Amino acid sequence: MPLPAFLKKFFWDVSFAALDARTNAYFILERLLEYGDTRAIGWVMQQYSDDERLEVIKTSPRLSAKTGHFWRCYYHLKEEDLRCLQPPSHRRGTEHWNY
Repeated sequence: MPLPAFLKKFFWDVSFAALDARTNAYFILERLLEYGDTRAIGWVMQQYSDDERLEVIKTSPRLSAKTGHFWRCYYHLKEEDLRCLQPPSHRRGTEHWNY
């Protein structure tokens, strides 16, 4: 299913015509949850289920902390459930060198 034309501005770096709402759902959700305006989020809420949205919200490393905190509050999630709110793997459990 093709995307509505009003969403084109959010996909500046890819071929908009090649995007499919079902086939590319994860990518589309990731992009619109991060950059979408009120109209785009309204479309997301109608087009995708809570489970589909939550999968992206919980697992995407590309969502910003600001976006992560918003959706965490919206869905009443724990901070540790969102990958975007966790420290990068190369920094987890490391201590500063003791000089």
